[in-house]
Amino acid sequence: MTVDLATSFCGLDFKNPVLVPASAHGRDGKTIKEISRSGVAAICTKTIVSRPARDVLPCFVSVKAGMLNSVFGSDKSAQYWFTEGIKEAREGKSRVIANLAGFTPEEAAELALRAEKAGADMIEVPTHCPHMGEILNAMFPEMSFPEPKLTDVEPMKQSVRYIKSAVKVPVVVKLSGTFSHIVREWARGVKESRADGIACSDALGPALSIDIKTGQPGLGGPRGVGGLTGPAIMPISLRMVLDIAQTVDLPIIGVGGVSTASDVIEYLMAGATLVGVCTAGHINGPERYSEIIHDLGGLLSEIGFFSPAEVRGLTLKRIEERKEKNWVAVIEPVAASVNEDLCTACGKCEQVCVYHAARVNDKSHIDSDRCTGCGLCVSICPVNAITQGYYQ
Repeated sequence: MTVDLATSFCGLDFKNPVLVPASAHGRDGKTIKEISRSGVAAICTKTIVSRPARDVLPCFVSVKAGMLNSVFGSDKSAQYWFTEGIKEAREGKSRVIANLAGFTPEEAAELALRAEKAGADMIEVPTHCPHMGEILNAMFPEMSFPEPKLTDVEPMKQSVRYIKSAVKVPVVVKLSGTFSHIVREWARGVKESRADGIACSDALGPALSIDIKTGQPGLGGPRGVGGLTGPAIMPISLRMVLDIAQTVDLPIIGVGGVSTASDVIEYLMAGATLVGVCTAGHINGPERYSEIIHDLGGLLSEIGFFSPAEVRGLTLKRIEERKEKNWVAVIEPVAASVNEDLCTACGKCEQVCVYHAARVNDKSHIDSDRCTGCGLCVSICPVNAITQGYYQ
């Protein structure tokens, strides 16, 4: 049976669940058109604003588990986007999502209406950027740019209501990774605003990298801080998506740290319908988007599913099973076991076992008397030769 990657989100059809969030790969219409050849289902513009500002430099730095950025919104004018940019972007093979922000709710609604008229398939409204406040205050002291209160959802709700009254295309709110501990409250706020969906999450931060040769922060700006993206944030963003799915009944775009098809499936299982890939495409080139999409169908088939819809929300069901079967706090250890046919005797299990239960000769062996059932060897095994039976 052939895997069908097509999916539907907010009433729109998408050829697969993979999109490119707001980033340098959405910096102008020409770039969006080019990136669309990778096969992604949709591409977001960089954030369209009425008064664009140039990025402080350097604005990107690679870190061990991802990337830091101090990128603002689009440096292109709103006039460019609404007369040329979106039009050229639509000549590509992907849907075009207009990410935009206004200084007032009225301005946000005006930008959204112009984006819709220019041909945008969807509007995305960002919330909080962890590095923007201090940089804007340094660049434009007269603005006295206030840092938003992370717990205050009312400005977002007001902007979304104005936008919803102005446009007919779907409106999605993109939540910041800085809302990690209060994402349920923000999800409820998005629902109350009558938005059509939620994207989660944007970068975490502010975060810092230092060049030890000079002592300089890795990025430009007052302190050289930026937003953290890439694999380091995925476990947090994934949990945020799960929290949203458990809190409101809005469709979700899962974003944060995706670099493989397996990562896409994790987001789908947590409740997402679409999944954004950004840093992986920046670090490895846009061909990485194509590779992830290519691998996705095969991996879904391998684990017994034939569409994104079939796997969506599976983890939510498994969590309910834990409650029903009283598996919510298992404390009796189940010793790990080794499939010798799969084991390559690489020694990783012995290396990570702090209880000295794993031993490797020509094959791995787990001493059940020493094994505490912690599970680390199961997740570290590169060939999936080690298993445990906690939830069966």
